[in-house]
Amino acid sequence: MPTAPIITNLDEVIGQTPAKRVLKAAMQSGRVHHAWIFSGPSGVGKLTTARAFAAALLDPTTGPNLTGEFAPDPASTVQRLVRAGTHPDLHYIYKEHAVLSRDEKVRKGKQTTIAKEVLEEFLTEPATRTRVMIGDSLIGKAFIIDESELIAPVGQNTLLKTLEEPPAGTVIILITANEEKLLPTIRSRCQRVGFTSLDDAEFDAWLRISNLDIENTQRDWLRSFAAGSPGAARLAMSCDLFTWRVIVEPILTDIDNRKFDIEASARISDLVNDHAEAETKANANASKDGANKVWSRRMLAFIAEHYRRALRRHTGQSAYQGVDDPETARILAAIEAINDAEGYVATNVSTALIFENLLVQLASQHAGV
Repeated sequence: MPTAPIITNLDEVIGQTPAKRVLKAAMQSGRVHHAWIFSGPSGVGKLTTARAFAAALLDPTTGPNLTGEFAPDPASTVQRLVRAGTHPDLHYIYKEHAVLSRDEKVRKGKQTTIAKEVLEEFLTEPATRTRVMIGDSLIGKAFIIDESELIAPVGQNTLLKTLEEPPAGTVIILITANEEKLLPTIRSRCQRVGFTSLDDAEFDAWLRISNLDIENTQRDWLRSFAAGSPGAARLAMSCDLFTWRVIVEPILTDIDNRKFDIEASARISDLVNDHAEAETKANANASKDGANKVWSRRMLAFIAEHYRRALRRHTGQSAYQGVDDPETARILAAIEAINDAEGYVATNVSTALIFENLLVQLASQHAGV
């Protein structure tokens, strides 16, 4: 699948206008806070924006452009290095960094969290060193921690010490889809910037530059599945999740029409397990349990979107009877059952049981309709 273009200019980030406004104002003031939290749904551009923000902060060419806004020279050395992923003072930290650790125990561990040792090796220590590229830029070093909600509790205390005594000229950006999993003391020391899903016009603009090879029959489904998340769209295309529509949609439609086959849950759980197994085969250090949970949540999000579409269709019909409408109550109860299933994913309940129970719950909603 074609790769996404590397964006290093905030103006090229699609959507997220309020977030970009905050970041541009910080640069223009010349007083950039040392710690930031970029929070919001997965795949909506938080990492892309963080990279572009860091690229501007690290670039001596950043200054007022022809419109008066702060931006770097797109042809500068810094921009070229950031696009190539080789800027020596821009550091990315992922849970997968465990395989690069000097600690053998960390290297052999499952990549379900960002270990304390990973933070010490790839954040704390490099932050104390002198910057590599010298220049009159707003900062000297930037660290971007993706999925920061996965930092282990002891690692969050390590991070907190760095935030309390930040090295001069260093900016740390925490990216998260679940800000509540970060310690309150960490959140209080960071500037927090919220991100949202792209609206339809923004998502279509992203599609036009995405280089995705999308058939006409897939486009509408992809827009609905992604729900404003370019990351979800790329995932759907790279993992051929269009097949989910072929297999899962008929099962849900049968349930909507009061037809229920208990064996259908096995077909859904098999899809989840197949993707989880493929992920762990591709990465020997990946956790099978962790992959199962990730793909279970993705399947639940797929099923939830089916019912959100149904709700939009029904409330737009002339037969809609308001909040006490029985069909509306059924759909809302289905969405609540999906939320309950999301809670089971965090436990050790098997994937098969989660989806078997969910389909039984979805079928039972017809009792009051």
